[in-house]
Amino acid sequence: MMETLFISREAQLRQHENTLQIKMGDQVRSLPIEKLSHVVLLSESRLNSRLLGLCGKHGVRLSVFDYYGYFKGAFEPYDHNPAGKVKLKQAELLLDDVRRMSVAREVVRGAAHNMLANLRYYQYRGNEAMKQPVFDMQKLLATIARAVDTNTLMGIEGQLHQYYYAAWPAIHAELDFGKRVRRPPNNPINCLLSFLNQLVYTVVRHEISKTHLEETFSVLHSPGYGRASLSLDLAEPFKPVLTDMLIFRMVQRRMLDESWFEQHDNVCLLSETGRRHVAEQFSLRLEEQYQGRSFRNWIYREALGLEREVLGAGEYEAFKRRV
Repeated sequence: MMETLFISREAQLRQHENTLQIKMGDQVRSLPIEKLSHVVLLSESRLNSRLLGLCGKHGVRLSVFDYYGYFKGAFEPYDHNPAGKVKLKQAELLLDDVRRMSVAREVVRGAAHNMLANLRYYQYRGNEAMKQPVFDMQKLLATIARAVDTNTLMGIEGQLHQYYYAAWPAIHAELDFGKRVRRPPNNPINCLLSFLNQLVYTVVRHEISKTHLEETFSVLHSPGYGRASLSLDLAEPFKPVLTDMLIFRMVQRRMLDESWFEQHDNVCLLSETGRRHVAEQFSLRLEEQYQGRSFRNWIYREALGLEREVLGAGEYEAFKRRV
């Protein structure tokens, strides 16, 4: 089964019998709809309500990105397995400051652990420049347990990222991207960070949809109107593993090419060629095996772990990669 299909070129999508037919230029490809679970549209596409009906019938989600590489919305299939009890229990957890902070601390602890794991990988291979940022981040990691509210936790997470990103130029000169600039990104590395993080959020949101969790009930990020903020929470431990390590890999293997980016007026965006290559690399990274499971499956297990915490059937423990 093809879990997620990334479409990075301008395309026309339509139903053909019981298949999703995709036309890109002169090329036409038909995929059995029951083999799909998630379609991500990264470029301009045309489709109709007949196709949406087919996707809804077979539980296929469609996620839509804009020209700038940002997630803008999704077609959500009919919920075949709603569970009001889980949502009520999830609301109880959010209203219990002690339980909510316990889970929020673990989310940040997971993200910090995986950022440290990335730096330690290079430190263990003789990069002495990693020593100081690892030491500073470890000191900060110890303060997570003392954070009494989510604002304090977010502040710690922001400081962790400052130490973390400041170490990147010592891994490779091309990773020196200066200040983190998001909307819009101003250079290729900031551009890759923004685009890949959006892909991580989209996949996390899709994996959450396989559980009974309410996607707007988040523990770390503030719940907001029309915002699937739980995906922002659960993406935190996976961004260093999926986004950052993929950027390190593409830079060190000299895969990046000028044709991947469109740069003008201090704005840097991925070209259609860049979106296609980066989406392909991301899909491969997502299915890589770690301790007998794909990273996609680890994301699903993360959401299941939170659901068990919500129901009082287990304690949530964030994904932590070993070095």
